[in-house]
Amino acid sequence: MRSKFIALLATCGIAAALLAPAVGTAAAAPAPGGAATAASAAPAALAARKPGRPNKKWKVPTGAKFNNPMVPKDRYVIERHVLRAIRNTPKGEKITISAYSLDRQVYADELIRAKKRGVKVKVLLNDHLVPGAQVRIQRVLGHNTKKSSFLKRCVSGCRADENEYNNLHSKFYLFSRTGRNRNVVMLGSYNMTLNAVRWQWNDLYTTVGKKTLYDQFIELFNDMRPDWDKRRATYEFCDGGRVCPAGDMQKYHTFVFPRHTTPSSDVVLDILNNVQCVYTDAAGVQKRTLLRLSMHSMRGRRGNYIADRLRQLYADGCNLRVNYGLMGFHTKQHIGAPTARGRVPLRSTGFNLVDDPVTSTSEEETPENIERYTHHKYFVLKGSYKGVVDSNIVWTGSTNWSSLGTPQDEILFTMHGRQNVRDYLANFALMWQEPYSRDAYTTTYSSWRTADGTVVRKPMVTVEPDGLRGAGPTWEDD
Repeated sequence: MRSKFIALLATCGIAAALLAPAVGTAAAAPAPGGAATAASAAPAALAARKPGRPNKKWKVPTGAKFNNPMVPKDRYVIERHVLRAIRNTPKGEKITISAYSLDRQVYADELIRAKKRGVKVKVLLNDHLVPGAQVRIQRVLGHNTKKSSFLKRCVSGCRADENEYNNLHSKFYLFSRTGRNRNVVMLGSYNMTLNAVRWQWNDLYTTVGKKTLYDQFIELFNDMRPDWDKRRATYEFCDGGRVCPAGDMQKYHTFVFPRHTTPSSDVVLDILNNVQCVYTDAAGVQKRTLLRLSMHSMRGRRGNYIADRLRQLYADGCNLRVNYGLMGFHTKQHIGAPTARGRVPLRSTGFNLVDDPVTSTSEEETPENIERYTHHKYFVLKGSYKGVVDSNIVWTGSTNWSSLGTPQDEILFTMHGRQNVRDYLANFALMWQEPYSRDAYTTTYSSWRTADGTVVRKPMVTVEPDGLRGAGPTWEDD
């Protein structure tokens, strides 16, 4: 039934693509108040760029990049980074993409141009969406995964059980060469969509020249290509390949999902259980481990027990702050319960737009929907981890800390380094301040409305259920 539905969507997508202009942007959600904005026109300018020869001298910027959906000039930071990599991939090289969503015509333009100049382009996507941009790409690349170029939509997850709950949710972008750099790996929370730039906070981390890491991601992608209908084995890899004696203490380490997860076998709980909150540094000074979590979604039974552990870490003395996009109502009660130190500092980037309707019935008021939100899945540690008191670690990738975050195609990527931690802490600090986030204990989504830099607040205590949901026209359930 699901395959027939997707086929119907594809047919509709083909018709739409034939009627649409060859170059343009994905349909944008209306700006607050319904007026077109300069920011909504920005993607068209990118898409209209004249094709040029790849710049062999271009040097790929490494490290983390972040977009800010609240500031028009900062919305397209990640998109521009990926587009430059595509444009500067020369003939004979490979572009390999795994993502949950793609709806941007500008990506269709550049991937088609890359294929026509002799680049091998391979794309795997989830099957929940078949927009015109995908149809255009697939007309040129084909869908046969045995060929050197293709666009394929996996039914459910590529390596997961075929059912209505599982998805291809991993997000990584690989380039055998772009500009002057080889073996380029990009990964994080970013999808190739308008939502990703206009409404979500996202991250994308880039490394170059690490052949073993690149080869491992290519191997993972190749195992995804057959689109299995039964769950494939979980595994991990690192900068040493499949042999990772130090686990996530390796410089780079990746957990590959799907995984069967319970409270006694959860990689996130394993991470949290290896944190020491209060420690003595090399100079004999007592310190607290700093922890920062920016998480798109925490809910369900798994969200509850992870929230319990986070709350305990705060009670044990960790310097913890949590920012979220959507948190389950029970999960919020778990993490928000008071401790001897008070409540866990908790803010949310989940907002509604000013023109969202609120409809009332005779029995209840339908709550407004979340429109802008963090889409990150990152966790930052500076302090003591596994007894190493000067640890600087970031965990990022595609997996949410929720019940559906482990049985499907996901990655959880670990990286070490002071600069990486500084970059992610700076991004977190930006989101933590007004007007980019709200106090999750005193304001609801609907009582804090934000658009065009304006903020309207009507504080109310919301440790109890707020009954709101992520279901508006710009919410992507990913």
